[in-house]
Amino acid sequence: MNRTIGSLRLVRHCLYLLAVFCASTVLVWAAGEGQVEKTFDTTREPRISLHNLKGIVLVRGWDRAQVHVVYSVASPRLEVDSEILPESGPAEKLHFETHVLDATAAPAEEGVDYTLDVPSGASLEIRNPQGKIRVEGMQADASVVSVGGDISVRDYSGHLSARSVAGNIEILRASGSVEADSTTGSLHFVSPSTTHLHGSTTSGRILYEGDFMDRGDYVLSAYSGDVEIVCPATASYELSAKTLKGKVINTMPMNHRRAPATPRGEANSLLARSNSGKANVELTSFSGNIRIRPQY
Repeated sequence: MNRTIGSLRLVRHCLYLLAVFCASTVLVWAAGEGQVEKTFDTTREPRISLHNLKGIVLVRGWDRAQVHVVYSVASPRLEVDSEILPESGPAEKLHFETHVLDATAAPAEEGVDYTLDVPSGASLEIRNPQGKIRVEGMQADASVVSVGGDISVRDYSGHLSARSVAGNIEILRASGSVEADSTTGSLHFVSPSTTHLHGSTTSGRILYEGDFMDRGDYVLSAYSGDVEIVCPATASYELSAKTLKGKVINTMPMNHRRAPATPRGEANSLLARSNSGKANVELTSFSGNIRIRPQY
């Protein structure tokens, strides 16, 4: 009997020690083991790719030939792998990827947050299906993709491709070529100085605020959402605006009008020229309205 009681006490003691060990391990992990900070020497124009699952991704361009990455892993069920090529000398290619350690378990609710400072001449490929993406101050080609997250790009001068299914896309002060697409999200372009900008959405809204560059090509298309242009009265462009079930509402001073409109400036299509017509602007929507108004 005494041996049985002693055995039970020993088992309880072992279970207690195991519980304390597991709890302390979780506490240590939560106290800082989930955050990692690394710096890599690179060329001036490395190729950088990042494939995340969920979380926030921030990429900022700087003038150093280095990549500084800080990532915070919110769950011990997740890990981050990195691949650097070549293995010695300045890196030409860097790849970061989030993995689930136990693929048989239910998907983790937590994610990984990344902050990367990279050479401004680096090319980017960013995938973050269920999280937000923000990119600032880059000069090379970039492909930025999300499924449910918003995308924000600022001060970009390379070729930019931004795509999201349900997220909004905001692009500020882009001077390179821009292609932006969303299914249910809205598109917002602010002060672009690009000569090539194409944007499309199915049910979202498109808002363009800014001037048009000489010999620029601007194509904006929505299916059920509205398309709105807010530009200076001095802007020079040829306009083609067409909607099947909505209205085209123009309050800009147009000349050389080649399609009639009602006295209120409403129709379902409009071909017109603003000033000398140096840029090409094409606006389409199936059932949404199209508005063109002056920027004050």
